[in-house]
Amino acid sequence: MNKRLLISPFNDPYLNLSLENYLMEHLESDEEILFLYIDDPSVVIGRFQNPWLECTPHRSRDTYLVRRQSGGGTVYHDHGNLNFSFIQNLENYDRMTNLKEICRVMKSCGLDLDINDRHDLTVSHGGSVYKVSGSAFRHKKDRAFHHGTLLISAETGRLKESITPGTLKKFTKASGTESKRSPVINLNRVKEGLTMEAVLDAFRNCFPECSMSTEEWDGLSEHSEVEMERSRLLSEDWILGKTPSFRQDISSLNPPETKGWEISVSKGVISETPPELDFLKGLTYGRRQTPADLAKKTARLSLFGLSGDELLSRLVQFIG
Repeated sequence: MNKRLLISPFNDPYLNLSLENYLMEHLESDEEILFLYIDDPSVVIGRFQNPWLECTPHRSRDTYLVRRQSGGGTVYHDHGNLNFSFIQNLENYDRMTNLKEICRVMKSCGLDLDINDRHDLTVSHGGSVYKVSGSAFRHKKDRAFHHGTLLISAETGRLKESITPGTLKKFTKASGTESKRSPVINLNRVKEGLTMEAVLDAFRNCFPECSMSTEEWDGLSEHSEVEMERSRLLSEDWILGKTPSFRQDISSLNPPETKGWEISVSKGVISETPPELDFLKGLTYGRRQTPADLAKKTARLSLFGLSGDELLSRLVQFIG
């Protein structure tokens, strides 16, 4: 088996996930790849998650929102978080073996990690057990990838803020996967002086690295398949439009007249409303253009004695 270690020189989360997908699609039958990458600050949600249950989309301009191809829960990425991806043929794919490999590398850094029943990596510190890595996977045809995170020196304050959902949107029924929150800790708190470079060196010592020149990486990043996948991952049709169906309580729109009111959203579009809000049907939910589209709908509308502008302001809070 030809095992290769590849360390991405890029910090673009959309690009790194696109490269991961490309590497899986073009994996040779006799090879296995361990792909490592570090992303700019990002909230990365699972394929079947509702972003409004996991965070507050568009709240921060300097934190990306990413919907990945794999399932599982929401994670936060930044320059203190190392992401690993085992890209394998199914006959060699084994999540437990992969996690043991990560434990072996971290053991060489002086850290003893454990694997819990949810396939998270944990560490004991100060009498408590903390999660330091979550993972997810994706199967396709005869191959798969198993990817996860390692908290080395992440900004934990920003992590908690980034994956905290807003309080205004109240969902009465939401399908999809909801994240399981666990106490986390950076490994550099457990092992004083631990750095990202030291961890990368540990991986290089445990796996044969496949060195690629800057020109080769640039060429790969500009491959048509990679660019197409990155464009898809960047689109709101993917990030928000792929949200599983949900129902939202909007009874606080103008109480008591709106007591018990709800809307339904399917495939990113408002599909059911109270009769008084029938004009919302077909409107995209939570997109950048939603407020502008909503303004057109309410420009000459009066409801509950509210002017168009006031009605618009209230509705944007719920569906903008």
